[in-house]
Amino acid sequence: MQKAPILFALQILLLFSAFLTILPVSGQVERGSYIDTIRFIHREDENLALEEVRSGSLDAYYFRMPLEAAADAAQDSKLKVYDRSAGSMGLLVNPAPSGDASKINPFEFRQVRSALNYLIDREFIVNEILRGYGSPLADPFGIYSPEYLNVIDIVESFGFRHNPAAADRLISESLTSAGASKDSNGKWEYKGSPVTVRILIRQDDAPRKSMGEELASQLEKTGFAVVKEYGDLNKANSVVYGSDPQELQWHLYTEGFAGTSVFVKYNPVVPAQMFGPWFGRMPGNQNPEFWNYQNATLDQITQSILYFNFTSEQERNELVRQAVKMGIQESVRIFVAQKTDPFVASSKIDGLVNDFGAGITSKYSMLNARSTEGKNTLNIGVKQIHQGSWNSIAGLNDVYSRDIYTLIADTATFRNPYTGDIIPLRTNWTGIATAGPLDSLKVPDDAVIWNASQQQWVEVGQGNNATSMVSFKPVYSNWHHSIPMDISDFIFAQYFFYEWGTDLGENDLTTDPEYTPQAAVAIPLSKGFKVVSPDEIESYIDIWHYDKTEIADSGVFFPNEPWEITAASERLVMAGKLAYSRSQATVENVEWLDPIVPDHSQMIMEELEKMNNEGYVPTALKDLVTVEDARNRYDASIKWIGAHKHAVISNGAFYVDSYNIGGKIITVKAFRDSSYPFEVGHWSMYEKPKLADITKVDIPMSLSIGNNPIPRSVFIGESATIGLNISIDGQPSNDAIIDFFVLDKDGQVVTSGEAIHTDVSGEYRIELSKEETSNLSHGPNQLRIFANSIHAFRPDISERTILASERLSN
Repeated sequence: MQKAPILFALQILLLFSAFLTILPVSGQVERGSYIDTIRFIHREDENLALEEVRSGSLDAYYFRMPLEAAADAAQDSKLKVYDRSAGSMGLLVNPAPSGDASKINPFEFRQVRSALNYLIDREFIVNEILRGYGSPLADPFGIYSPEYLNVIDIVESFGFRHNPAAADRLISESLTSAGASKDSNGKWEYKGSPVTVRILIRQDDAPRKSMGEELASQLEKTGFAVVKEYGDLNKANSVVYGSDPQELQWHLYTEGFAGTSVFVKYNPVVPAQMFGPWFGRMPGNQNPEFWNYQNATLDQITQSILYFNFTSEQERNELVRQAVKMGIQESVRIFVAQKTDPFVASSKIDGLVNDFGAGITSKYSMLNARSTEGKNTLNIGVKQIHQGSWNSIAGLNDVYSRDIYTLIADTATFRNPYTGDIIPLRTNWTGIATAGPLDSLKVPDDAVIWNASQQQWVEVGQGNNATSMVSFKPVYSNWHHSIPMDISDFIFAQYFFYEWGTDLGENDLTTDPEYTPQAAVAIPLSKGFKVVSPDEIESYIDIWHYDKTEIADSGVFFPNEPWEITAASERLVMAGKLAYSRSQATVENVEWLDPIVPDHSQMIMEELEKMNNEGYVPTALKDLVTVEDARNRYDASIKWIGAHKHAVISNGAFYVDSYNIGGKIITVKAFRDSSYPFEVGHWSMYEKPKLADITKVDIPMSLSIGNNPIPRSVFIGESATIGLNISIDGQPSNDAIIDFFVLDKDGQVVTSGEAIHTDVSGEYRIELSKEETSNLSHGPNQLRIFANSIHAFRPDISERTILASERLSN
């Protein structure tokens, strides 16, 4: 079962990678991957994992190697090092007011939260803790995202620098106004008790551990009593994401993000994920039993971005800018450093694809990996083998599970790993029509939606319109348990979206506090769908984008597990035996549904047996699926669970063969079924990106001292030309986009634009007009140049100082 179809297509979270659509070819062509078996093996110790890759016990490690060992590893002929610049680390701040009148949460005040931006030393963290493997970060995108060029001036305008005095001033103003004071030792008190800050520090990630300890030291110097608690993601899931923020079990958490599972051209999810309370990733997680951080303006803006509620590219970009500005001001989530993580693999493994989002942990790598020694089994070390639920409704939130699950489940579309462009995978688009952004198309009267109140499919009837329509043909295959995918899986996926996205009130058993709010926002945008034939679907949506492939990606939907597995889990959740989300599991005092865990898969199997005995057919499928068809599916799933001791069944190039809990090993095997549509070797085209390189920056020498010209200098109020030379894949080329920004002495962007290419291959120039140079500061200004190849959006970044001065008159 997939997440909300429209939302899921947009959540590039997002969770799953996917790949190019190709039709099945005739003949006996081997399907899927080169490798037959992959064993994911728990190796929490990064140094041990590195040595095991060096010795050949492991073929790769799906986590950053120790930074102090990276330089030596790069020189070792037994190893290959792949840098990934997609992850980040920062802080999640608890803004809940204390439920105890005798205590105060200093971070309920926005000014105190904002002060953390000056208290934390981003440069120290990058240079000392990360050993230069990263860059300071104050926004949710980072310098390597295509979105960054749109928000660079917003980010720079805050001027975040390590400034404890400024932080102390902001904290003192706010806490004094709230009734707190400092004692004779300079420690904050409130109503006679110390003002205490509890910081949960991730000890399983060395840089975040060091960052947390450094921040704790700064907080103590500022006058807080600091309690340092250490833990891993399991503890964070319980304390931070699974408890009521107002209980104040935590104030700060050293949060980390591994980056997107795929590289995206436009990133509509990130503003909602990082800043929008409605999305369920802010304190409280939208659980109605908890105190929840609320911000209606950020909700509205981030929903507009996510659901394409704009009429032009300019309007969309402005919404992103507003979201970033307000999110930074709120400082509930604070960004500290973008990491450049060195990953390691054996030099005897070829074909790994270093996706700009997921790095070598992307689906591409294991689909294309091959051993130079002819091995059919790879051993991959993982930092954690199981840190959260594998249910696809409100689980799969951690990178450790997603890295494996992306191999198991194919999706409707995939994204080019170097450009982020959307390409169909398991759906062939037969038509994309839109009347947007301001007009609409007629929705056929016989298109249907699920009515949760009536518990039936209903035709939309006359007089309904939609902005866009996408028609598509699913690329079917067998599910891993050998039952063919068919239209019933798609119908049930849509049923679940409507049913669990509709909250009918207190007695509605089909709601979840993390899933339902997201789906509820998407439901009004889904205007119905029509099954043209068992092999073709029309989807009508109130969504428009200036890039039509984004419309298609939003309109298509694709299930990632057989309907009977979803139906069985739904019955268990409705009966109160399990919960889809972590926060709901906490509220109901039940376990978080996890189909890879033997105990939970046993519960699913027993439910399937009940459904089999009942001759059960879900109401949403009653006119489509016979009792006999349903029982065939139940039998197949029961047999699968009995054999594999888990209920993770999907449609991808690999299937989960086993999960050895004691040995902490998950084994996946290649799905060699002849129905699988992708042949071995197709992904080799993505082994190497074609990157742009700035080979020369020629800034004029307008100023001089005596007869000695001063390099990189211009006259204020006079036009200037800056020359550039660009190569791609080692050759001069005009297949590049060159963006530039000029910042004054205060770090404010005073002008920006695109360089233009000349008639000579690889030559570009930046033209600064008289008006633009008039805005420069006297003295040093900074020029930042971002050069991106049209084949691979990973900028080569050049920074230069420009000296500006008035021309002296004679």
